[in-house]
Amino acid sequence: MKNFLFILLFFSFCISATPSPELLFKINRSVVKVNVSNKEGNHGVGSGVVVKKDHIVTNCHVIADAQGINVNKYGNSYVPDAIIADWKNDICILKFKYLGLDPVKLSSNKSLEYETKVFGKSYGGNTVKPHTSFGRIKGIYQLNNFKVIQSSAWFAMGASGGGLFNYKGELLAITTFKTAGNTAFYYSMPVEIIKEMLANGKETSLTIQPELPFWDAPPKNQPYFMQVIGPMKKNSWGTLKKITLEWLQESPNEIEAQYHHAFALYQLGEFVPAKNILKKLIKNNNNHALAYLYLYKISNKENQKDAMNYYKSRVLELDNSLIGQKN
Repeated sequence: MKNFLFILLFFSFCISATPSPELLFKINRSVVKVNVSNKEGNHGVGSGVVVKKDHIVTNCHVIADAQGINVNKYGNSYVPDAIIADWKNDICILKFKYLGLDPVKLSSNKSLEYETKVFGKSYGGNTVKPHTSFGRIKGIYQLNNFKVIQSSAWFAMGASGGGLFNYKGELLAITTFKTAGNTAFYYSMPVEIIKEMLANGKETSLTIQPELPFWDAPPKNQPYFMQVIGPMKKNSWGTLKKITLEWLQESPNEIEAQYHHAFALYQLGEFVPAKNILKKLIKNNNNHALAYLYLYKISNKENQKDAMNYYKSRVLELDNSLIGQKN
């Protein structure tokens, strides 16, 4: 009997380790391909998610300056008759007279936790069917009273406007932009923006882009979590330290400001202040895998074996792919 219970529990754990095929298939029905054309005759492809009866969310940059927009699903083509746009946050809602596609359930980002398992659904790479990628929440950034999500669920060209979901199948965010290079960071805009737009947004028929999204602004006008990417890629640790000090001055309680500042200090060889910041950080965020990683690295340099073993065990629990990271 005990062996049977163990097998049953193990089997249940395996089932919950990834979303069920039934759930993934159900989500597919609410993820669409968005096709656009401009006045020069050029064509583009993005993704969209049905979030309410006759309403599809995509990224504004997908439909910017488009002369024609149509949504394709199951061989049918739908043309929106109105748009609700938040150009700065890059979220646009397409409204239809009759769509006939089931909406997804919207989650909440009020209690998001690092390392939560997520999956992305989109037509990245202009695939025939929605593509699924799996990952975890790696960063949460405060922006204009919203939480921008960085995850390890990768996406490619054409994924803009796709969905980032929790393992209950609830929409957390819209996959929006990524950094360049092989070690890209993937960012998604939260459902709270969608909820606010559905409640208060004004309809228009214009697709003319009045302003660039925040992530496409000149570097100095971008949020700090984007300004740090360039120095990190170039190993410009002094520049990174300067930016993170400005970030901390503006948002002293921002977890990622603290982490990136400690990371800059670590790279500059200032191990003691880096360690002190990281220790305080994990008291407020016990799932910050990178904070544990650099505490492990510092303990290794200081030959503190007990601390090193503890921090390593936490990294392995949270993200075992980080062990062996060079920097």
